[in-house]
Amino acid sequence: MVTQLDSGQASTTWDVIRWIHRRRPFLTAVFVVLLLILALLGDHPPADLLRPRWEPLFVIPWGLILFGIAVRIWGAGNLRKNQEITSTGIYQMVRHPLYVGSLSIFLALFLTVGDPWVGLILFLTMVFLVYYPTMMDEEAYLISRFPQHVAGYSRLPRLVPNPARLGDALRTDRFTFSAAYHNLGLRSLGFLIILPLLLETLRVVKQAIQ
Repeated sequence: MVTQLDSGQASTTWDVIRWIHRRRPFLTAVFVVLLLILALLGDHPPADLLRPRWEPLFVIPWGLILFGIAVRIWGAGNLRKNQEITSTGIYQMVRHPLYVGSLSIFLALFLTVGDPWVGLILFLTMVFLVYYPTMMDEEAYLISRFPQHVAGYSRLPRLVPNPARLGDALRTDRFTFSAAYHNLGLRSLGFLIILPLLLETLRVVKQAIQ
């Protein structure tokens, strides 16, 4: 009886995880919209990412954006989707480099739109409720499809790259621009323009409604 209950609870848990995974873009958009609404209603102005200066709310967001773009492009350039559990390049350092890159860019957004502390809380909530279940579901799929690669894969950190494995990442790298393009890595370059302009637009809108 206990076994049946445990099995049923596990099944329900995985149903929820898969539901979240399938709706990740929508759920992410919900958090972003909530962030924008709170920013417009709050007292903190959006950060200025267009005018260079040595201030934390300029240097840190730009560092996160550039890091996120670089990681996404490197990961996408090594990814061989639906063919294997990729284990070359940055995949020697972390299981989900594409999510690492995306979340780094999102963190830059969440810290700069309004109150950085509110943004950080929303960001961490989004990671825990949306991205962590998504990664769990993707891992379960990959492990079931490519069981021969489980040992090496499961030893890697899920979301924080291991810098000690940078040498292995560089030695095994098989990056191609073709793979980076087809796996949507190069698309992240658009955030170099989109994010600063979004913040500038929000600044104008916020001034107009106050």
